[in-house]
Amino acid sequence: MTTKKAADKAPVSTRVTAALGDVRANAGLVSGAFGASGKAYVSGIVALGSAIAGFGRETVAEFGQHAKATLDARSIREVAELQAGWVQHRVETATAQAKELADLTREKTEEVIEPFTALLKQDKAA
Repeated sequence: MTTKKAADKAPVSTRVTAALGDVRANAGLVSGAFGASGKAYVSGIVALGSAIAGFGRETVAEFGQHAKATLDARSIREVAELQAGWVQHRVETATAQAKELADLTREKTEEVIEPFTALLKQDKAA
């Protein structure tokens, strides 16, 4: 003899209404996650754009100093030394900036996916 659960004994209309309520609640959670994720995405793009613009301003300022120093050089040897130093400095700076940008990108990407991660954790806890 099998026994039915109380939920199975409820009229179909009651079960459908309950299921629709669950769908609406889940849709609200997913919609909220999309909203939060979208805000984090825009914030991340702004942060990345600001970082890149800062790198550009820094490079332009340094180039201005380098150009002035090159024009003030007293010999070809001094120009060559300035140029070699400039190239080395730019490579080191570009490497540091690339790492900074990669770290910022990772951080902002985690912020974008966090609302969905939270939903999955909430679902596992339930």
